[in-house]
Amino acid sequence: MTPVIAVVGAGGKSSYIERLADDYSARGRRVCVTSTTHIYKQPDRENVVYRGAEAGEKLAWPGDTEFARLRREYDVVLVEADGSRHCPIKIPAEYEPVIPRPVDEIAVIMGLHALGRPMGEVCQRFGTADTRGLRAAFPGLDAETPVTREMVDFISQTYYIEPLRRKYPDIPVKYVRNNLLLALPDQAGRRVALVLMTSGSSRRFGENKLLYPVRGRALFRHGLDALLGAKLRLEEDKIEAEVFVTGGNSLECGGAEVIDNPDRLEGIAGSIRHGTETAMRRRCDAVLFLAGDQPDFPAEDVARLVREFLCSGKPMGCAYAGHPANPGIFSSACGPDLLGLSGDSGALKLIKQHPERTHYYVVRPEKLLDIDTMNDAAGL
Repeated sequence: MTPVIAVVGAGGKSSYIERLADDYSARGRRVCVTSTTHIYKQPDRENVVYRGAEAGEKLAWPGDTEFARLRREYDVVLVEADGSRHCPIKIPAEYEPVIPRPVDEIAVIMGLHALGRPMGEVCQRFGTADTRGLRAAFPGLDAETPVTREMVDFISQTYYIEPLRRKYPDIPVKYVRNNLLLALPDQAGRRVALVLMTSGSSRRFGENKLLYPVRGRALFRHGLDALLGAKLRLEEDKIEAEVFVTGGNSLECGGAEVIDNPDRLEGIAGSIRHGTETAMRRRCDAVLFLAGDQPDFPAEDVARLVREFLCSGKPMGCAYAGHPANPGIFSSACGPDLLGLSGDSGALKLIKQHPERTHYYVVRPEKLLDIDTMNDAAGL
């Protein structure tokens, strides 16, 4: 009988499924990947197919009849049976996870790249689920408490493993800690361009918003200081980082190199093209773009985004708070696509075209604030 493996939890489910699929494929087994929730569409490859009901850019549960057919047709069926909206860790709702029947093994995945980050930022449903047991085990725990390994293990055991073993006593349940950053030492020597985009006309603001004082500094300095701070943090990991400002000729950009942008009035694409050209000339492995009107995305998050992106091996990455957002980061392989952008079409367009090839860095929505109008600035 075809084995069915259900994968639940949070950060790393898709990667775990891909590793399993590749392993079975290398042994000549025909693998089908499907979901009881949603997975991104991907092209089939040798011995590995992706099947499910069409749901926009994703595939959903294929239905009982089709699931039975897939079990007959393939040697192994791998099922992503939980959603986490890209969060590294998760407390499930009462109706989660959605385990298919029959099932032969359940794997619970949690992402250790959550360690050190605020619980409320990286744990899905922390603010809505019943967390009395978690708070009793960790007195004083709140949304700002940094995540520890003990907390991750407690969540996995209490909210996933124990309930699943009670519900499915005859089904083996395994626990996998996915440590994305184990690959960080392998990134030593990589080169990254950190680009602050300061072009544009500030039409909606009424004056040059980048020079508008926010919390005692010109607006653009917040983003620039975040990139400069990230550079220092990355250098501790032996990752080389260079900081650039596009179109900042009239700005005091101490610590960064200014890239001339003759297309500064075109829109965001001009900044992206000139930033990409510079990164390619400097033989950078990746280029990150932060908007000059984003004052609340801090240096530590820039550095973490870069680290996770490099370790993920994916060609694209971005901040995520329910939707893809700046900053975005792209491998050198994306250079031609970035150079092909025009007008006010940002690099997030590429991510929306290929969400399955993107690493998402989950943050609070307030970190993604951008200043478009005088009212936005007054709100700070």
